[in-house]
Amino acid sequence: PFLARVPGSTSLRTRTPTSLLQKRVFVADPSHLPSMNPFVISLELLAALVGGAAAAEMACQGSSCLDAAGDEEAALMQLKTKPAHDVSANAGGDFNYRSFHVGDWPLVDVPGAENMCDGNTPGGFQSPINIEVAGASYKKSDIPGPEFYAEEGGCSEALFVNKSNTWQVDTYDPGNTEFDVNCPNLVMSWNGKAYEMIQFHFHTLSEDTFDFQPYAMQMHMVHLAADGSIAVVGVLIHTEGPKKKQNEFLNELFEIGFDSTRIVSSPKHKPINPYKALLKKGGKFWHYPGSLTTPPCSQGLDFFIAKDPVSVSGTHVANFMSYLKTRAGNSYGQNHRPIQPLNGREITVGSWSKVCPVTGKAPDVGKLNPVLCHFLEEY
Repeated sequence: PFLARVPGSTSLRTRTPTSLLQKRVFVADPSHLPSMNPFVISLELLAALVGGAAAAEMACQGSSCLDAAGDEEAALMQLKTKPAHDVSANAGGDFNYRSFHVGDWPLVDVPGAENMCDGNTPGGFQSPINIEVAGASYKKSDIPGPEFYAEEGGCSEALFVNKSNTWQVDTYDPGNTEFDVNCPNLVMSWNGKAYEMIQFHFHTLSEDTFDFQPYAMQMHMVHLAADGSIAVVGVLIHTEGPKKKQNEFLNELFEIGFDSTRIVSSPKHKPINPYKALLKKGGKFWHYPGSLTTPPCSQGLDFFIAKDPVSVSGTHVANFMSYLKTRAGNSYGQNHRPIQPLNGREITVGSWSKVCPVTGKAPDVGKLNPVLCHFLEEY
C-alpha cells in the first residue's frame, strides 16, 4: 500500500494495496514549508542502492508507519514504545541506536559529565522537538539574529571522521593529539558572545520534526563560546527537485566520503565554508533552548533551525542509511533521537543578521577550553 494524507488532518490512510517496495512516506515539503504540502520519497531508489529488504523496512519510519500486514500504527509510535532493557552503549562516545527506543540512553557512562538523557534533570529542556508550523504563530526574538563569519573564506582543510553513529567533519579541536585540527576561521556571533564552529555532523531522519513530519536528513553545526556556552545551527535536508537545484557543497562532501578518518583538503580548492553554502542571507530560523541529542544529553544549549532547507542526491541519503545500518544506527539505518517533551519552553523566530559579510572582521572568540572542544568532537 501507499500512504495518503487526509485533507484537514495529520493522520495517514492506506489506499490500494501494492507491493512493499511501492510504499511511500510523507514528509514536509521543504519548498513550501509554511503550508506543509506533502511530498513523496520513493523507496525504489533505496531498494536498488541499499537492497530490497532494507527498502521494505524503510517503508516504516518517521512519525507514521505501516507494518507488514498493512495495519496503521499511531503517529509518534516511538513515544509509545518502552525503553529497551539491554544496554545501548558501554561508554560515552560509543553509544548506538540499535537497542534505542525512547532516546534516553540512561546507562551510558560519560566520564566527567552528568548523564541527563532520561530528561528528569530539573529546570532543563531536551532536544529534539516537534515544531508546529501550520497555523502557528511565534514571537519574534528580542535578540538580533546570529552573525556568521568565515575568515579567509573558511577552512583550507578539515578532519573527516568515520564514526559508527554518524558522519562528522571536525574543524577545530586543539585537544586532538592524533590529527592537527585547528581552523579557527568559522565564527558565529550572537547575544554578545562569539562562538567557534567545532564540528558538523548528520542525522537521518531529521531529529526535529515539523507538524510531526521529518525531513530526510538534518545537519548540525556545533559551536562553542569561551564561557562554555554551546550553540547548534540546524540545516534541514531533502531529496526533492532537479539535480541543478541540489546543494553542491553537500554533494561534494558526500562524494569525498567518510570511509576512513583523515584530513581532507578543501574540495576543488574552495575553502570549507558551510555558512556560505547552506545559510541564506537574511534567512529565517526557529530558536529554542535544548540539549545535546546524544549522551550525555547536556542541557542549556541554544538551537537555531534554518527555515530554508537544502536538497541533495537521494543516493547520498541511501548510502548514509546503509552505512548506519551495519554500524551503530537502528535497524532502519537511522540515527535520530525521538522528539522530547516541550515542557513549556518558548520557541521564537528571527532572521540571520549577517552571513559571511564581505567587509568586517569576525569577533574574537577568546580562549576555548581544549578539553571541552574535544568533548564536543566526541559526543
